Amino acid sequence: MKILITENKIDSLIKKQGISKTIKMFGGFENYCKLLKINGPMEFLKSLPVMDVVESEERPFLTLFRYKKGDNIMVYDRTTKIIFISPDIWGILENDFGLIYSVIPKIFKKWLDEVYNLRGVTCDITIANLFFGWMRFTI
Repeated sequence: MKILITENKIDSLIKKQGISKTIKMFGGFENYCKLLKINGPMEFLKSLPVMDVVESEERPFLTLFRYKKGDNIMVYDRTTKIIFISPDIWGILENDFGLIYSVIPKIFKKWLDEVYNLRGVTCDITIANLFFGWMRFTI
């Protein structure tokens, strides 16, 4: 039996389950990319549903990117112009696409400019890993 999977259904899965769980549901990264005809890291990022962009209630200098409250995928510190990226998405670019650390911020910057009109930022994961628990609970 074949199941028709639409872009809306995939977007809904990502928003509810997260990208990592959604990829697992499709039998892994290769199957996911094959199904969505994703041929590179930029295509992968552009395939993600657009996130809600909100100001943090606790720390007004932070902009939060997320699909649901309390589960931030990116946190932008407007005072330092650093955007911290979730290890889930960064890890896909690093591990599944095989990109080196220095290339990933360049791809993120281009994507952030094209999709969120966000320029002049520094993308990082190092600090995000240390404070990821804090990021998740910043509402």
